[in-house]
Amino acid sequence: MAKRYDDPIEVTADPHLRGPVGFSWRGRRYEVDEQLSSWRDAGEWWDQARAREREYFRVLARPAGLVATGDLDPDGFMVSPSAVYDIYFDRLKRAWRIARLWD
Repeated sequence: MAKRYDDPIEVTADPHLRGPVGFSWRGRRYEVDEQLSSWRDAGEWWDQARAREREYFRVLARPAGLVATGDLDPDGFMVSPSAVYDIYFDRLKRAWRIARLWD
């Protein structure tokens, strides 16, 4: 299930990795464990200028300082404080935003 947002975030980016390594959202710092994918907003066929406005990053991140304990849930999966986030850089506004939280 995904929750949609359009909140501003502060991002720490790594220019060598071409993506975020951490971000702050709603007063909490998150560390990116893995960049899962990236893409540019395709826009609509009649509005190709918009296609260059947003660059998205899907990342696996967790609140700073938290790590998995190795505990398993009843189904045998590891309990983890991590979640998947879709964040994007708006090139026109020169600002980072959070788009989705997958839980």
